Amino acid sequence: MIPVKPLIKLWLVAVILVLVAGQMGCGKKANPVIPVKVAPKGVSLGYLVKGKSLVVYWDNPTQNTDGSPLKDLKGFKVSRADWPTRDFCPTCPENLQESQWIDLKGPDMAGVAINPDQVQLTFEALVPGRTYLFQVIPVTKKEIVGAPSKTLRIDWDLPLKQPTELQAKPKGQGLEVSWAPVQGLVDGSSPEGLIGYSLYRKLGKGGWTQLNKEPIKGTSYMDEDLQEGVTYTYQVKALRKSYGQVLESEGSEPREIVFSRVTPPPPVQELVAVGGSKGIEIRWEGLVTMTPSGYNIYKRTAQEKTPKRLNPEPFKETIFEDQKVVKGTTYYYSVSAVGSPPALLEGPRSKEVEVVYTP
Repeated sequence: MIPVKPLIKLWLVAVILVLVAGQMGCGKKANPVIPVKVAPKGVSLGYLVKGKSLVVYWDNPTQNTDGSPLKDLKGFKVSRADWPTRDFCPTCPENLQESQWIDLKGPDMAGVAINPDQVQLTFEALVPGRTYLFQVIPVTKKEIVGAPSKTLRIDWDLPLKQPTELQAKPKGQGLEVSWAPVQGLVDGSSPEGLIGYSLYRKLGKGGWTQLNKEPIKGTSYMDEDLQEGVTYTYQVKALRKSYGQVLESEGSEPREIVFSRVTPPPPVQELVAVGGSKGIEIRWEGLVTMTPSGYNIYKRTAQEKTPKRLNPEPFKETIFEDQKVVKGTTYYYSVSAVGSPPALLEGPRSKEVEVVYTP
């Protein structure tokens, strides 16, 4: 006969094993994890007018919606729609239809320009008086589609001719940019709907920035927000209002200029002239408030009222030796600073210094 205490111990162990087994096999599971589909970021559409053609463009996305790099972009679905502008309903469904598939690896298609960082579509047969809608969706090699772009709406009409004779000249503390008035539409008809112009500027190799918030009514603009020695490029476009929308013309030929203020340099200070064995040495203090193109050195004798310039081109240094001197003669020297190109304005001459040449 088995003692009672060992039986109780065996019973307790059996109960514990049953409870553990019940918990392990209860069928209770964690909440299911739904896989997140990583899609490419959407694109933003822009447009340009080139003569009678419309160019729609967008930059190729480089990231997914979660911020990770997009490495498997395959191409784009392009959708469009159009209606007579007079009948267009902005609150009605857009009814966009896929019109084109663009594969980044080709084949080549007419009107499609695929660049490493941008795609451009050129439309040459748009009808004036119709409203066109465009939408683009990026697609990966795994056929994962990104979000549709914001719909680009163009109320198409014949644009104005591109402005000509664009000029940029120093004036006051800035640059005066001017151009010839536009004479008509691209088909040669009268310039109906002209409301002004838009002026664009870029610094060095940077991107274009529009300078005016409202259309420029005249044919000139004073740009004073400039930096000395920086290269600026300008381009102007004519604006036509048609069916309530403003349509830009093709841009003028760009005009490039390096800015330098037309204010002349200040006077040169601390001019000293000393005779030496080979001639008269002239020294002065260089300008510190600006970087001049150089200096002009002037000289006269007691019998001359008007000094003569000794250097044909702006002199770069601040020490000049005049060897064309005669012993015992009194000379009067003065120096002026020359500003930066293209203006090359000359500042006022310094006070004259008198020196008798006695080697």
